[in-house]
Amino acid sequence: MKNLFRTFVILFLAIVSTSCSNDNDDFRFDSESLKQTTWEGVNLVTDGDKTIRTINVEMQFFDTQNGQYILREDGFGAEVYKFNYSIEGKIMNIEDGPLFSKRTMLEFAKDRMVLEALSSYKSTLTLNRRY
Repeated sequence: MKNLFRTFVILFLAIVSTSCSNDNDDFRFDSESLKQTTWEGVNLVTDGDKTIRTINVEMQFFDTQNGQYILREDGFGAEVYKFNYSIEGKIMNIEDGPLFSKRTMLEFAKDRMVLEALSSYKSTLTLNRRY
């Protein structure tokens, strides 16, 4: 009976330990997680329920402080901007170009992020990870 109980406990622990999730899969909102990634999406500028501008965005984070983004808008050519950035808590500070602002992280996962900036209009940047 004692050996049967011991076998049951060992079997139970083996099953539990193999079914545990890997905590290393966590993806935090910080510059280290964004380093050497590329994202694409839309920057939607609104005034209440009214859409003012829709701008297609491709954004690359080269390292923990620098990157570049490409903006494409109907009626305009593509424009490339180099930028510096920093992250403190839930705030990403984009320091250069038309996307210049402090943006609050509304949603962040391994493959998607939503950042919002408020000024005279609301600017919502929704990006999906390409690689």
